[in-house]
Amino acid sequence: VMQSVVGFHDSNTERVDRWTVIHLYSKRFVELHQYFSSQNVICVGTLEFTTATCQAMIGTIILSFVFALLLYLWSKRRPNNFPPGPTPLPIIGNIHQFPQGHFWVGVDEWSKKYGPIIGLSAFDFLFLVVTEIDHIVAALRKEEFQARPDTVVVRERTFGKILGIFFGSGEQWSSSRKFVVKQMRAFGKNERENLIADEISRLMDTIKDGSVVQGNGMFGLSAINVIWMIIASKRIDFNDKRSRQFLENLNELFRNGSTSGTIVDFFPILRFVNKKFKRDQTITYGIYSFIQETIQEHREILDPNNPRDLIDNYLIEIERHKDSYPSYFSEEDLIVVTSDLFSAGAESTSNSCEFVLLYMILFPEVQKKMQDELDHVLGRSRKPTLADKAQLHYTMAVLNEVERINSVAPAAVPHYCTKDTTFGGYFIPKDTMVLLNLRAVGYDTKYWKSPEEFTPERFLNTEGQYSKPSNMPTFGLGQRTCVGEMLARNTIFLFTTTFFEKFSISLPPGEPEPSTEPLPGFTTAPRPFKINVKSRY
Repeated sequence: VMQSVVGFHDSNTERVDRWTVIHLYSKRFVELHQYFSSQNVICVGTLEFTTATCQAMIGTIILSFVFALLLYLWSKRRPNNFPPGPTPLPIIGNIHQFPQGHFWVGVDEWSKKYGPIIGLSAFDFLFLVVTEIDHIVAALRKEEFQARPDTVVVRERTFGKILGIFFGSGEQWSSSRKFVVKQMRAFGKNERENLIADEISRLMDTIKDGSVVQGNGMFGLSAINVIWMIIASKRIDFNDKRSRQFLENLNELFRNGSTSGTIVDFFPILRFVNKKFKRDQTITYGIYSFIQETIQEHREILDPNNPRDLIDNYLIEIERHKDSYPSYFSEEDLIVVTSDLFSAGAESTSNSCEFVLLYMILFPEVQKKMQDELDHVLGRSRKPTLADKAQLHYTMAVLNEVERINSVAPAAVPHYCTKDTTFGGYFIPKDTMVLLNLRAVGYDTKYWKSPEEFTPERFLNTEGQYSKPSNMPTFGLGQRTCVGEMLARNTIFLFTTTFFEKFSISLPPGEPEPSTEPLPGFTTAPRPFKINVKSRY
């Protein structure tokens, strides 16, 4: 009976009827109550109660609580025809089995046993984990899976509301997303390209021929400045203490982030004592304080007739909608949207560029072949432009192979099921959290031969021309497609081609070969490694 109530068996096992369980527990409850009541020893106290009476009262209270708890757990058990998964424990479910560090490692092992659609539970939460490309694409496009989880951690970073474009949902999210997409389009293609080219040129000027530098973190400030110029028309000065703290906060937030939930999500009361939650609070509000100061600077000199950037345009929208109800424009949302853009753009862009550096020192023959192509297309008289993408077939293949083999977003931001539905032939109840293992896309042997090998040629057709992959939804699909995808891809292209057009890199003498195992976090990043930089001409 206990196993039937709490689901302590494999999810494919036939379950006992709910009302049979309730009847059996009710019968046992009455028997125990009668037992306590039959005792007859004097109880010490100011009132003349017998021990039997005290025991009966206490026993009734305890059994009532246990009975209510079991009924609650029964109501929250894995539903019939929920996807298969590892056997859960009573009450806590599978939380003890959630992978630490790289979430996808455990998911890959589960998928070998249970298939590409996996069901998990943790306390009263249900999780749907999807690991195969066809199912991932279907999940990303499924209307019922378009929302984000409404958890304590999410609310804490969005002022107790549902704001921004990263974790937002509903009309508020739709309004914020439409605004950002409009601003990205308004910032012209040529302006974006010139901005990216200027940032990488500034970085090139700081690198000395023959120097040994840290490869990881090399592009971080440059990527952030591309986003910051679009948002605030200003660059971040690394020598400024306040700016440096802002950058450190961003990095720490992403290294410590989780895509599968935290203990505070399961037990909200722990937010008052959990050290990690409190640390994340401090970091988040440090980031928000920096953004808020910039917003205030914009407000003081705002010219509604000549908006300079995203912040100016958002402040104009706040004023325009101040008497509207509901109004989805607020300073709080602007702060969260700005933070989201750093998250979606700067962090993933810089990490992608640094993974390219890592693989080029590990595969020098690939680096040379890419540089030969750059020389053939560009000569030595000019820098690369976005128009050169059409001719740089091998270079595009290299960038895609790095993206495939070490995705900076191995697990998508969690989705949330808004109503009872079916998926892949299974029943998915309302409020189920949906986790997508995007890393599995790049390692699916159905689509990739020898996926563990670094082979850029897999993205070239028989004529040696770049063939754009259709089965790599790194930036999402459908309604949740990343708003900064084009900016990110263009930045990665111009940063890496400009760098390798001018420099060659190698592993410094005496340095151990760096690992390709990424650092865990909300996005992944290369582990520390050094490079020897040599000018090509």
